[in-house]
Amino acid sequence: MGVPVPIHDNMETVTNEPNAINEQLAVLRAAIDGQLSDRNRIIDHLLDLRLEFSSPGITAVIDELLSDVPGLTVVENEWWGGALDRLSLAAEPTVI
Repeated sequence: MGVPVPIHDNMETVTNEPNAINEQLAVLRAAIDGQLSDRNRIIDHLLDLRLEFSSPGITAVIDELLSDVPGLTVVENEWWGGALDRLSLAAEPTVI
């Protein structure tokens, strides 16, 4: 989970989750090599991210990606890169 950041002395702390997940995504993106990745490894990465980050938006995107992982044994890295892009967008704070 992200590092707790105090927002005020008399208020609860919040996690800096967008920065933490973007750091994780950068590591995963840097590890992409070639045209194909092992499907089981990608599923493991997505499950690890799901356990580490509890944001409902991120969890929903991960659940959708898990249900859509293509291939039987390998996945094209173009799909994996797009999945990481979607997660990065989901991690961005929303301003209303």
